[in-house]
Amino acid sequence: MPNVTHVRPVHLQFKSCEDQMGLCSYPYAYVQLTKGSYVLMSGQPYRIKLVMDVPESPTNKELGMFMVCLQMRAKGGTLISSSCRSAMLSYRSKLHYYIRTSVFSPLFLLGIGDERQEIQVELFSDFQDDPNSPVTDAYVELQSRFVQVHTCSMLIEAHFSGLRYAMYYWPRASALCGICTNLFFTSLIFILSWYHLQDGLPEFIKNKFGTEIKSESEDEKKFTGKVKLEREDSFPFIEEEALLEEYKKEIEKKKT
Repeated sequence: MPNVTHVRPVHLQFKSCEDQMGLCSYPYAYVQLTKGSYVLMSGQPYRIKLVMDVPESPTNKELGMFMVCLQMRAKGGTLISSSCRSAMLSYRSKLHYYIRTSVFSPLFLLGIGDERQEIQVELFSDFQDDPNSPVTDAYVELQSRFVQVHTCSMLIEAHFSGLRYAMYYWPRASALCGICTNLFFTSLIFILSWYHLQDGLPEFIKNKFGTEIKSESEDEKKFTGKVKLEREDSFPFIEEEALLEEYKKEIEKKKT
């Protein structure tokens, strides 16, 4: 069973402007997906998401939709697959904003809570790694110079199906079913092999296990053979007696 979830931090970088405030390039990041061994298992489908903590600032509210792109690259920078999805903050009315702020204001003042939203963007829903060129790095890019992000991380979840799904979500029932199935077929093969080899065992092994050399089938064959011989021997004897009786009756008729 492969690992179910992999989480990698995404540290965004950008080029700052020299003569003005803000960003002069799109925020981007390189994420390494190997730590001594490959993270993704070949042949296993994965869901890849980008999780962003975005503040509810006026800039982000006015920004609207922006694009999030992800490129999966192999060793040497070879492009394996790419995907782009749109994202935006959830809309909240002024009434909802005022009520929520008034209710959670004690937490905001104590620093326990914060006015932010979590945005999850699913970039790949069924990604499978190529065994010939496994993925080693990922390139993330937010195609907006005005988006403001607190933290960002990449979430890779294994998408199980069939037997792996049952083994992961019902491990005890799967283990019990597998053990019972193995015991059943092992016992069946042992019983069939024993009955098949019992007649061909050497005599000293049969005596050791308390088995007789003569089986019941052989005794039945001999018994049926004896019955047939007795019937064959008795059939001509019955015919001779009938002929003698008829001959005696004819002689008596002639005398009378």
